[in-house]
Amino acid sequence: MILFMIRKLYTLVAGDCAPDNPDATQHQEVLLGGFLYGMIIKEKIDEYLQSIQTQITADVTRGARVSFFDRTYMSKVLGRVNGNIGQKLQYFLSTGNLVSQSGLDLQQVSGYTVVAEKINFHRFISHFRMVHRGSFFAELKTTTVRKLLPESWGFLCPVHTPDGSPCGLLNHLSHKCKIATEASDVSQVPLALAKLGVSPAHSFAAGPDLCCVQLDGRIVGWTTHEQGKLVADALRVWKVEGGHGLPLDLEIGYVPPSSKGQYPGLYIFGGHSRMMRPTKYLPLGKEDIVGPFEQVYMDIAVTPQEIEKGVHTHVEWAPTNILSILANLTPFSDFNQSPRNMYQCQMGKQTMGTPGVALAHRSDNKLYRLQSGQTPIVKANLYDEYGMDNFPNGTNAVVAVISYTGYDMDDAMIINKSADERGFGYGTVYKVEKVDLAMDRRRGDPITQHFGFGPDEWPESWKEKLDDDGLPLIGVKVEEGDPIVAYYDETLGRTKVKTYHSSEAAYIEEVKLLGDDTADQEAQNLTIKFRVTRQPLIGDKFSSRHGQKGVCSRKWPTVDMPFSESGIQPDVIINPHAFPSRMTIGMFVESLAGKAGALHGMAHDATPWTFSESDTPADYFGEQLKIAGYNYHGNEPMYSGATGEELRVDIYIGVVYYQRLRHMVNDKFQVRSTGPVTSLTMQPVKGRKKNGGIRVGEMERDALIGHGTSYLLQDRLLNSSDYAQTPICRSCGSMLNTQMSVPRIGSIASVRCRGCSDKLEAYVKKGIYVNEADIWVDGHGVKFVGGDDTTTIAIPFVLKYLDSELAAMGIKMKYNIEPSL
Repeated sequence: MILFMIRKLYTLVAGDCAPDNPDATQHQEVLLGGFLYGMIIKEKIDEYLQSIQTQITADVTRGARVSFFDRTYMSKVLGRVNGNIGQKLQYFLSTGNLVSQSGLDLQQVSGYTVVAEKINFHRFISHFRMVHRGSFFAELKTTTVRKLLPESWGFLCPVHTPDGSPCGLLNHLSHKCKIATEASDVSQVPLALAKLGVSPAHSFAAGPDLCCVQLDGRIVGWTTHEQGKLVADALRVWKVEGGHGLPLDLEIGYVPPSSKGQYPGLYIFGGHSRMMRPTKYLPLGKEDIVGPFEQVYMDIAVTPQEIEKGVHTHVEWAPTNILSILANLTPFSDFNQSPRNMYQCQMGKQTMGTPGVALAHRSDNKLYRLQSGQTPIVKANLYDEYGMDNFPNGTNAVVAVISYTGYDMDDAMIINKSADERGFGYGTVYKVEKVDLAMDRRRGDPITQHFGFGPDEWPESWKEKLDDDGLPLIGVKVEEGDPIVAYYDETLGRTKVKTYHSSEAAYIEEVKLLGDDTADQEAQNLTIKFRVTRQPLIGDKFSSRHGQKGVCSRKWPTVDMPFSESGIQPDVIINPHAFPSRMTIGMFVESLAGKAGALHGMAHDATPWTFSESDTPADYFGEQLKIAGYNYHGNEPMYSGATGEELRVDIYIGVVYYQRLRHMVNDKFQVRSTGPVTSLTMQPVKGRKKNGGIRVGEMERDALIGHGTSYLLQDRLLNSSDYAQTPICRSCGSMLNTQMSVPRIGSIASVRCRGCSDKLEAYVKKGIYVNEADIWVDGHGVKFVGGDDTTTIAIPFVLKYLDSELAAMGIKMKYNIEPSL
């Protein structure tokens, strides 16, 4: 094998072959979580055994008695070694940090675990189809590792990747792609090769004109290049037939000789961690499992119409096999601009949907739920195949494309107030809070806190929210400051309560009392599930399944909404300018199909590449609309809800499946009048949870000046930030030299400048008389004369902080103070 590698290196240096591309899927494998976990367990066990060996070796060196049959001695040795492997594995799973002496030949030490979020089922299932290149590559400046290469066809989805910094590094498997989790049985492969005339590797010295045959990185024989192609074809027939003991997922990659191409040879793989996908083998009409290495040199037709006799050996089962599960759920994605399909893959995972079917029994920290979920009228075949109706992600809405008011500018959308009242987009957020009375109690100490009310006196108002056992009443509404659980503290002899801290009102959905592992002590833990209702508000985000996202700008009264001749009023109004630049023609087609489906009471197939240039969806769905008595093109005359007059243009109106995203105003709005400030600069702290302020930066400052509102800057940057009054000396112009004098009896303290004053001792030594009223005393009892030319100015406190920092470096700041009027 070393000689083969040397020969390949010489060929590369001579320019007769190309280097293998490490960024191509052809030369990549997938490191599964189970394999990584097994590698860590193996290394930790090895470390444990080495530690035991070290202890025993030390005893032998020291001359101590060593006996492997002495239970006491072996227990003593094992006691001196940290054998808690489970704790190390738990640390790895909880933090994602790899603590390894060898590094396991991996290029990163952190970021190995991801929380499987259940925002909705789309996000949950995507976590298990995700393939990340590694955080090492995220730091590279080159874009080579991010490019979509043709070798990934059918294995990695070309659409489902984020549009931010992980773009091209965080990919998702195509929906038919699988990972080989165990090595295939390749024991019969050498025998099959021998039957096909492949010479054993040790039979003779191989020449440069012979084709090397390798099995999982081991040379198993040699043959001619002409014979190599025939051997590969014969092996493929045998494995698809199921005879000769060859596994179906055996990868047979024959690389023919070429000028400056890949190094030739017959490479056979049967190991684990390989990406595999099904195709149809034309000679036998059966399924063949192919891998990324062999696919590069195979002729696979995408559709049966493309098959050329004598050229193609395989055909795809469906053209959509190149897409991931989420990308397949986008209706008519072949009519959309590609970035919009990418955006939908991301927004589909941010939708407030149905995260599971056992929500009543779950205690997740936070769950989003759409109460008015519906099955889409327009959906791909894969939607039913994966049972997505169990996890509805949106609502069918009547959408009109019209610029009706000024409230639909940009990406804003107007919602019909009646549709909102009927439950359009109505959602719920479930939050779980845990109460642990044993948090401050050490193990072994007696239980001194008990759920419930004690014999002491406590406010009767607590019983409005709490039951006799101290637990909250199911279904009761709680607001900020309301008690959610009561407990009696024996040590203090009084009843205490824990209160609800969120500013958003909630309802008690469920209370669970939790015992410990032994179940022989009084329960000290409980979880409270809160139900927070989330009706759509102005500023909440919505999206269609085509990357057309927008915020709710207004709930328009029904009486003022436009209506069609049949009396239909749209649930949603969007601006026509959302389409020209984004070219989401798939949304137009979905609107047509949804309208036709609603009229005929049937669901329509929206699988990509179903239609063609000769058979267009506009004609297909247009005919259905025509049969139902509607306009062929989906347009309808509409009347103004305000005046009753017919609008002078036909309005495109149809049914579109809309998603409500989890980005809601109630989670993001931030307002503050006064609140906590940073002790160093006296400016408001940042952060919504800390009741912090909103930052006004340089760009905001420039915008205020550019809009002619310069005087607002004083309010924003001074009065509402770190406004402070500080004394300053007019003579020397210093803020740092001023201080308060010690007040005399019957008088008040005054501000003096220590830098401009002299000690009284100097006047006494010179025999100069000083008026008693001009003498002032500092905090140390030292008497001074002068320094009374001070005043108070208003400044940003951070200026005084800057002055102090510069003074510490020996730089003095002097301020020119105008004389007071």
